[in-house]
Amino acid sequence: MTPHHPSRREILKGAAIASAATLLSSRWVKAAAEAAAAPRANLALVATASSSFTSGDTSLAALNDGYTPRTSRDTSHGTYGNWNHTGIQWVDYVWTQPISTNQVEIYWWNDGAGIGFPSSYRLFYLADNEWKLVTNAVGFGLEGNQFNVTTFDEVTTTRLRLEMVSSGSDTATGISTGIIEYRVIDSGKSPAFPPSVTAGVDRDVVIGGKTYLNGKVKALVGGAATTNLLSWSKASGPGPVTFADEHSAVTTAKFSVPGDYVLKLSAGEGSLVSADSLSVRVVEPPPAQRWEPVYMSTYKIDNPVLKSRLKTLITAWIPHCLDKLSDLNLREGGINNFIQAGNKLAGQPAGRHVGYPFANAYVHNAIESMSVALLADAQGDAEILAAQATMRAKLDEWIPIILAAQEPDGYLQTRFTLNGGTHWSPRTRTEHEGYTAGYFLEASIAHYQMTGKKDARLYDAAKKLADCWVANLGPTPKKPWYDGHEEMEQALVRFGRFVNDNEGAGKGDAYIKLAQWLLDCRGGGGEYDQSHLPVVQQYEAVGHAVRATYLYSGMADIALETHDPDYQSAVLSLWDDMVNKKYYLTGGIGSGETSEGFGKNFSLRNNAYCESCSNCGVLFLQHKMNLTYQDAKFADLIEDTYYNAILGDFDLTGKYFNYTNPLDDQGRVGLIQGRGLVRYEWSACPCCVGNFLRVLLMSPTWMYAKSPDGLVVNLFSGSTVNIAGVAGTDVQVVQKTDYPWNGAVNLTLNPATAKQFTLRIRVPSHNVSTLYSAAPAVGGLTSLAINGETIQPVIQNGYAVITRTWKPGDQIDLAVPLAVQRMKADPRVAADKDRVALRYGPLVYNIESVDGSVDRILPASAVLTSEWQADLLGGVRTIKGTFADGSELKAIPNYVRLNRGGRSIVWLRDA
Repeated sequence: MTPHHPSRREILKGAAIASAATLLSSRWVKAAAEAAAAPRANLALVATASSSFTSGDTSLAALNDGYTPRTSRDTSHGTYGNWNHTGIQWVDYVWTQPISTNQVEIYWWNDGAGIGFPSSYRLFYLADNEWKLVTNAVGFGLEGNQFNVTTFDEVTTTRLRLEMVSSGSDTATGISTGIIEYRVIDSGKSPAFPPSVTAGVDRDVVIGGKTYLNGKVKALVGGAATTNLLSWSKASGPGPVTFADEHSAVTTAKFSVPGDYVLKLSAGEGSLVSADSLSVRVVEPPPAQRWEPVYMSTYKIDNPVLKSRLKTLITAWIPHCLDKLSDLNLREGGINNFIQAGNKLAGQPAGRHVGYPFANAYVHNAIESMSVALLADAQGDAEILAAQATMRAKLDEWIPIILAAQEPDGYLQTRFTLNGGTHWSPRTRTEHEGYTAGYFLEASIAHYQMTGKKDARLYDAAKKLADCWVANLGPTPKKPWYDGHEEMEQALVRFGRFVNDNEGAGKGDAYIKLAQWLLDCRGGGGEYDQSHLPVVQQYEAVGHAVRATYLYSGMADIALETHDPDYQSAVLSLWDDMVNKKYYLTGGIGSGETSEGFGKNFSLRNNAYCESCSNCGVLFLQHKMNLTYQDAKFADLIEDTYYNAILGDFDLTGKYFNYTNPLDDQGRVGLIQGRGLVRYEWSACPCCVGNFLRVLLMSPTWMYAKSPDGLVVNLFSGSTVNIAGVAGTDVQVVQKTDYPWNGAVNLTLNPATAKQFTLRIRVPSHNVSTLYSAAPAVGGLTSLAINGETIQPVIQNGYAVITRTWKPGDQIDLAVPLAVQRMKADPRVAADKDRVALRYGPLVYNIESVDGSVDRILPASAVLTSEWQADLLGGVRTIKGTFADGSELKAIPNYVRLNRGGRSIVWLRDA
């Protein structure tokens, strides 16, 4: 999504940034005699690049991938840039043996949005451990759309440094520098080099599927040419590996035995051989019978944490959003866009669409949120009842307006209705046609359920919209297409399942098939919107984090529906990469080094982006993985994200929200009553405003799932939830607990009739990500009893499994151990070196500057205790201790951070 303050990458609207390399996929490269007659070799191809700084949405690999750009704005094969750094920046090339050169060629990158030509540059070479300027240099051009050639006296060295001086000296006015391709030309005296070989990223493979190998080999062409034999082989692993073509860098491999494998790609011959390897984890496929999600129905929340937070959403944030969106002069575009579209379709005077092209998402999210909020039992609370009455009136007002804005064929997006344009055009991928349509489908489901399936107006309109998409998109003669911002894919599957459940098996299958078609159309684009590769060949989480998680969630849906092992392999690989290399302790994602996106592996800076919408996307993905693999670890991650990354998205008053959720927040956005800059009142971007809202209100969906043989309890929260269709009966589940403040949980099951089924209760463990370790170890169940009788249940995949005939009133009592834990990060996470975080149960804790300096050291010997403070932040359990200087430590749950002003951090100094 476009951020509140559009970044340089957003201005480019998702231009392709996929990196590639000169690929030698045949058995042999050109023979040595033929190569000798070729142009002088580009020595950069076998150099290792480094820099003073590389912006996260660019890559050093792009510098020497051998690509010849079309223009200075060509980002199709990746770019190097140092935005938003200015002043002197440098790029180094290093060789494993001395090279001789007298010429470099530089193709500058100028995107017109923060990256441009330098004001000047110089070239140094390393000699006798000193940097020396090249002599008699001629060139140093600054022209666009061409290679700028610089010649100089021949040098022999193992290292060259290109030093660039940016145009402007500060980040406010300066222009950062960027390069698309940087060649170093052999003077004819350089030795032969082995090729540069890259095997690819580590991944997971489900037995029955194949892994797509996209190896890359770069070799010199010219006087220093080598001949190269390519070969894939199994370096290690418990079983055989079958390669489709072992002598092609781009091929596939299949496995038949589970376990850990290493695959090696070798290239070259004689003494000039290089190799690289990747790791593959091969696993059995998930169970054939999936778990089913629980549809929302009337529910009651009694949990002390959630009850107050959800009340604030219902009585403060939703009314605030409705007031904003009802303003006919709202510059970001609210309900008035639909009014104008309806006018135009009725042949009446109409204005143009206002706000971002996807401004309709505001309204769709609000409808879904209102619908879910109306399912919440007010329990006699006058404020909630009044807010719910307002919501009913608003739905009655808005629904006719929205229906009038739908085009006769079912198409719905006011930007196109009012401003014109071709639907589903590659030119308008960034205008979010699928994004807004998907949110409408999801809103229609929520509204239809809220009305007890009595009011089908939005539901019928959603079917009409989905049918319109099915009629226009698909194999020839229909259109191939994909949206620049994923959402329609997961929405179509959700809607298709709902139609199947509501109208009969098969009735919604066309929508699910369209979802897969949209996914399968991706490829040939850029990493920013995950269109760089076909989805089944994506094994690494890259690009814009919201778009990524929505894509991966939709892929997980298709894997669940089709049991396609290539989809299963890709989704599991992406999940593994994200959770174990790019995942924050709070359950959020997106370091922000790329535009609202992922950084490199283990690059988890604490001034993180962690956009609220990306955190919602993480929860969606974990939910689908739980339904697929039926393992409690995915529910553990749901709990982490829900309580830490999402529950704190809004302040205690319900008037301000977080667009981003850094772990070191110095309060830079949205003034709150003069108490410091911490949150937004509103956002010009139609995403997080309503997204976190609907996710938090849908807590029963995250709390439970249905297995073919019974019921699954994933989250603990004081509540009453009615669940239909549990092993042939309906079941009311009543939870009584103050979790996560304490670990005592009481469950009362009230099946409509006595029925034998299996109950699975999650045994919490918050040590899923290998990025973090906890001390002391806390896990398991202290006790579990049924109707007062203690039992020792079987534990399977992290669940206590109990099969029996359940009768109304049966009670289960369990005790979940909770204790203060110290968290340490993987040493490869540089940002958390010599730091420690604190956790109690699922809750991550912060310290805040209002309680003292956040730079104090917490020694390993400090005794840590938890203490209930009813008068602090609405009542919270704090963590107490003593810093090294003798001052008091007081840590608060992350979800109540930044309600008192100042700075708030998760990772404390411990050295």
